[in-house]
Amino acid sequence: MRLSLRNSLALIIVIAISLIVAIGAASGEEFIPPAPDSKTLSANDGGPDGCDSSRFKCVMEGKAVLDKQTGLTWARNANILGMAVPHEEAAKLCEIIEIGGKNDWRLPTRDELIVLLDTSKSSPALPEGHPFTNVLVNVGNCDYWTCSECEGDSKSAWMVRMTSGTVMDSYKIMNAGIWPVREGN
Repeated sequence: MRLSLRNSLALIIVIAISLIVAIGAASGEEFIPPAPDSKTLSANDGGPDGCDSSRFKCVMEGKAVLDKQTGLTWARNANILGMAVPHEEAAKLCEIIEIGGKNDWRLPTRDELIVLLDTSKSSPALPEGHPFTNVLVNVGNCDYWTCSECEGDSKSAWMVRMTSGTVMDSYKIMNAGIWPVREGN
């Protein structure tokens, strides 16, 4: 049986899509963390820009946000690169990036990024009144890398989807955003 050029191209496209879906799924482990409890500090009692609430304070001339709940400082611009990159490149870029005059940034752990979430919200799954800008929420470009590898699989790491707050594993060769974090102010 001879395949026409058109049928051959269609078959190649179907195979390519199947491979992309298989690679992106990794082992398929995912979960949605619970919504914050009453012990979580309020994020919507500050100014209109989200700064200076009980939970968040803009620091470093507005380039970063101190989370008073955790003591971690996050890049205020949640899409500081303007593009998604593979995990290894994401980790290296965090190490060399300078934000607010500081250059000791890193990828967050899975647990650090989870604490930032409010899964009762969507697009983004962040607390109402948060001060962050440019949070990735477009389908196909809404995931953020963490530095946490999947247990027993050094080729996979955890990422967080900001549309829903879903936490999932993914092969490190896939692209995702970086959201740099550092200790303290």
